[in-house]
Amino acid sequence: MKEKLLYVSDRPSMGADMLVKALGDSFEVMQVRSGDDVKHVPGIVLVNLAGLEGTDRVRNLTTAKVFLLGTQAEIDEAGITGATGIAKPFNAAEVKSKLLAVSGNAGDIQRTLLLVDDDAVMIRTLREGLSTSYKVLPANSGANALKILARAKPDLILLDYEMPEMNGPQVLEALRANPDTANIPVMFLTAKNDADSIAKIEGLKPQGHMLKTLPLREIKQIIQSFFDGK
Repeated sequence: MKEKLLYVSDRPSMGADMLVKALGDSFEVMQVRSGDDVKHVPGIVLVNLAGLEGTDRVRNLTTAKVFLLGTQAEIDEAGITGATGIAKPFNAAEVKSKLLAVSGNAGDIQRTLLLVDDDAVMIRTLREGLSTSYKVLPANSGANALKILARAKPDLILLDYEMPEMNGPQVLEALRANPDTANIPVMFLTAKNDADSIAKIEGLKPQGHMLKTLPLREIKQIIQSFFDGK
């Protein structure tokens, strides 16, 4: 069950809407205005100070962990004891990381993905989409992936099957031959869904595979289902 989060904002904006959407992956977000009467306040409250009409009600939320979004001047002026300020410029991933760190879902933010693909557009698209829920390490080749793995241990590797010089199967073989990386789970990314291609992938015994053409929401569901099943 998702933890509830109270989001207080008096000024709707595209940026705020995108933030709320990103937080919705991990929290049940309750949106209210500063003047609304909230009977049951959850343990985490996020306040957008931009255009906020007043902070009196927020000051009384002494049992909640309060986070303030705004410029440093706005945060200082609010003067809410015990609140944590998140000063501009910030992004959704940063805000989500700070909220998860104090929530019952704190384990989510510890998940790290290594994304290996020679397609720059694919790397950028998946990195942007997945970074709202995970820490994403990009690698544009198998060789670069092995260099990253020498200093980092991700929770899951998303590995392109077809790459020049060192393809996905060769990378997986190198991983399994190294005791330090042998147990890192791997999911293949593939552009082919014919029976022969899928049979070759499954023969390598990865933890799963997914088509690159899947919508981002389905890719995220597959990844989350993998972690939920561990």
